[in-house]
Amino acid sequence: MKTYIFIALIALLCAACKKNNETPAYQSQGAIVGVKIMFCFAAGHCGGVEIKIKNDPTKNPPAYYLVDTSITRFGLNLNSKFPVNVSLNWKPDPNHPDYIIVNKLKLD
Repeated sequence: MKTYIFIALIALLCAACKKNNETPAYQSQGAIVGVKIMFCFAAGHCGGVEIKIKNDPTKNPPAYYLVDTSITRFGLNLNSKFPVNVSLNWKPDPNHPDYIIVNKLKLD
């Protein structure tokens, strides 16, 4: 009898477990179009990775946004062939209108 109860409990636990195979959704599709290298003498953002957002919902969006980070953060280098298609989650940088903050990025 204990064996049947044990098997029933294991079966119940297995039925209750559910594997989440859903891929995380990304907010936008876009492309890394290059790197803008600038020297900066004042405090603030200077240069960065250029990302063009497809179907950007922002009113009057720029041709591309800048991300204040090294391109190696995205697994690329200066010899990479651009444009590189990406999926990303982002938000506008409140301090700099042409910059965005990338929370999550996947090379497509």
